[in-house]
Amino acid sequence: MIRQILPIIATACMAPCLAAEGWLTDMDAARKEAAEQEKNLMIEFTGSDWCAPCMQLRANVLTKPDFQQEARKNFVLLELDYPRRKKQSAEVKAANRKLAEQYGVTSFPTIVFADASGKPFGAFVGGRPREDVMKAMQDALKNKEALQMAEAEVAKASTDEARAVVLMEVFKLAPRDYVDNFYGDVKAEIKKLDKDDKSGLKAADIRAARLQKERKDVQDYLAGKMTAKTPSAESLQAIRAYPDRDKLLPEPRQDLMMEEFRAYLDSTGDVDGAVLMLDKMVELAPDTETGRYASLSKIGILANKDRVKARVDADRKKQDK
Repeated sequence: MIRQILPIIATACMAPCLAAEGWLTDMDAARKEAAEQEKNLMIEFTGSDWCAPCMQLRANVLTKPDFQQEARKNFVLLELDYPRRKKQSAEVKAANRKLAEQYGVTSFPTIVFADASGKPFGAFVGGRPREDVMKAMQDALKNKEALQMAEAEVAKASTDEARAVVLMEVFKLAPRDYVDNFYGDVKAEIKKLDKDDKSGLKAADIRAARLQKERKDVQDYLAGKMTAKTPSAESLQAIRAYPDRDKLLPEPRQDLMMEEFRAYLDSTGDVDGAVLMLDKMVELAPDTETGRYASLSKIGILANKDRVKARVDADRKKQDK
């Protein structure tokens, strides 16, 4: 899947009335229509004039009459655009930027399935063929039904312990990426009722806070020791001198290891040794973002080993002059 990263400052689209046929472009209007028709929202976050997977998804699936006919049985369709060339009013840009932050959008296209209030019950990221989009839509509707059943059980719970148990069912069904922004009340109540932290939510919050601090510490350390002009060999020494690096959580350790890999490759030209460093990153935590990136990087380097070696050697010669 080709992922297109959300620009920090989104730019440009025509006025809402110029959206693709069948799609609204204003969240308030979409919520109102969904409430009146007792339907849900299908929200498309897109970069319509620059994101290739977005354009393919729209051309091959989202604008097709047969897809829209099926989707409109349960959804009001909402397009939120983040283009780079089309004109867009300051008001629309600000509104869309706020919604991207609220929904935690980091990649385009992102499709969110939500109730009439905008609360998500399903989502997917990236371009997909029609069959996969249809399946994702049906799976989301099934998940909403399960969420509603779990929420009904919460209302029936007669003790704090029973309420905590059924609230956990709601929490498990909530889409992971949207818990903090849309299901925070559920999480907060579970933590309040779950004195012994059987759910593990308190421990997870403690780890998240530690992770945030350690990653910031690593970033601050590197920023204080290195600049863009620091020779690679000196950078490598500074990275390896990070204190108590073995006591860090896997993610910040991988952050250091990735910087070490880059400095090592640039300073030594040892492609094989650099690949071994990627292996260690993957071994430490294969399912983190850095772990997955390291795995893909290894594949790319091995497939283009001679070219990588030539590029590194050329850069080293420039630095030596």
